Amino acid sequence: MATHGRKYGEKDSHPIPLWNGIFDHYDRIGMALWAFAWLIDRITEEVDGVGRVLGGKPIKIGEIVETMRGATYKSVRSQLDTLEEQGYISRRRTPYGFVIEVRNSRKWGIWTPKESVQKGQSLPSETSRKGQSDAKRLPLQGAEIAPTGRNKEDSTEHSSKETQQKAAVSEFWTSTGLNPARLPAEFRSLCESLVPTRDGQTLGEFMGVCMDGWEALGAKRQPREFVQAANAIRGREKNPPPTPINYLPDVPFRERRKGEPCQTKS
Repeated sequence: MATHGRKYGEKDSHPIPLWNGIFDHYDRIGMALWAFAWLIDRITEEVDGVGRVLGGKPIKIGEIVETMRGATYKSVRSQLDTLEEQGYISRRRTPYGFVIEVRNSRKWGIWTPKESVQKGQSLPSETSRKGQSDAKRLPLQGAEIAPTGRNKEDSTEHSSKETQQKAAVSEFWTSTGLNPARLPAEFRSLCESLVPTRDGQTLGEFMGVCMDGWEALGAKRQPREFVQAANAIRGREKNPPPTPINYLPDVPFRERRKGEPCQTKS
């Protein structure tokens, strides 16, 4: 790839894929185009045509503000509200931000043999319905994202991060000694979405964060098995077992050769 010298912060800048049909949406999207472009740039995977921003990691409004020079918390929040109200994105609140998905995402693989094209433009499914539920995720007319290919470095980095996240989630459940399949699906999903935010917390502390998050979402009861495991783990963390004393000598025993005098302490 040719070096162009453009920068975004301390990293090299890269194009953001947008269809020119977005101009037909000015009356609906307005200034929210800035937040929309931010989200598109950070789509890391697509599932059934829906783009997952940062792989489903909870995003705080402050994170967006920090990376858009001159933006304010109020303006970014307003832009996200507009995008959701107009059906461009869906959001799910968590205790540590929003999990955001871009509807009708077409960031990769759009020019495949299965894609219908006419005059160089793809022909997406169309609807002008607003306020669609997360379950339906119907696409909006003209709101597609332009195609682009991921270079090897981006693909490798994304694959590595995804593998690391899956490993961290697996390690978490293994450490708790719980079978996640026996827990409520929504609670399990909440815990797994919070794993990337653990940031050095002990297992007991992080399990407490999961329970606090579950309560913040309006749940009246905590999963019994999870609570029991958390209490046991917290107890072990507060009162760790004593360190075993090593009675073995620093120098290992060896058989004394015939005629060799016994060693005595000086």
